[in-house]
Amino acid sequence: MLTIYIISYNIYYLLPDFILNGEISMLSKLKLENYELLNHKAYLVLKRAIIRGDLTPNSKLILTEIAKSLGISNTPIREAINKLSSEGFVNIIPNKGIKIVKINIEDIQEILQIRAALDCLIAKLAAKKITDKEIVNMMKIINKMEYSVKEDDRLTYNDLDIKFHDFLLNITENNKLKEIYNNLIVRAYRFRIRTLSIPNRMNLSFKEHRDIALAIKERNPDKADKLSQIHVENILKSIIEDEKKRMI
Repeated sequence: MLTIYIISYNIYYLLPDFILNGEISMLSKLKLENYELLNHKAYLVLKRAIIRGDLTPNSKLILTEIAKSLGISNTPIREAINKLSSEGFVNIIPNKGIKIVKINIEDIQEILQIRAALDCLIAKLAAKKITDKEIVNMMKIINKMEYSVKEDDRLTYNDLDIKFHDFLLNITENNKLKEIYNNLIVRAYRFRIRTLSIPNRMNLSFKEHRDIALAIKERNPDKADKLSQIHVENILKSIIEDEKKRMI
């Protein structure tokens, strides 16, 4: 539950650890000192809840209930929802309310087609530019991913998965690529957790990430490219197979 302390015009939030990729713990305090920050924080809270699956597809959002639970007025919540609508996370239906958008297979296929091209490019560039120190740091992420698989910790693994790809993206030092990738990948977060819940998928995902990392460590761009393509293809394949099972 979201715990709120109101002191004068400042609001302190004790946010659950799903809110900023686990970087802020359950007891972390965020001080909201002005309207703009309040609006943005409401946006982050809702967006993260949708991505994590705490707010499920097709479920309704009641603006007044959200505002009450967060202890703030309707206006910043309304603006946060408008932004989420522009990003495709919610659908505002006149006279009917607000619903969480469900991503269908066609959407996933389109996202992954683009992601495959970007991931391959990122892996190739990283293999060409990576330094010895960066290789050490990259393998540390891989080791942590392996441990989370052994612990069957999907949430931690998901965060490390994101961290791994962000790490490679930063190695490219290509700001335009970062912008395009980040705009796309936020839409993929919503089915990432679901994918990892598919039996044996997390274990296979780790092996795919490890192989990509080893190819980059070898500074073999063509191999890193090929393995990245296979990784994304396997994600799509597992989602399609899982969707067929759900329909039975």
